Amino acid sequence: MITDNFLDEARDVPSTTPMERVVAWSIFRSREDARKLLDHVHLAPGQALVGGHGQDSVAPYWWVGVQVQDMSQWGNATAVNKRGRLGD
Repeated sequence: MITDNFLDEARDVPSTTPMERVVAWSIFRSREDARKLLDHVHLAPGQALVGGHGQDSVAPYWWVGVQVQDMSQWGNATAVNKRGRLGD
């Protein structure tokens, strides 16, 4: 089972405050919805889950992302998934 303690950390989404080597993230409007994603994430060696919570002009949010150990193994450094970047 994957721990979800990182969701309790106050940390802006990487599109607001860049975070080193985070290549994919999704935003949720409830902690429960963010937690549900964790059971469906499959990480490769050198990858780890990161995330946190913050608040924008609409409401509080929680986010879950993938941080890679080596960007060169990810491929194109500009090919990052920013799904939910603006809270959509």
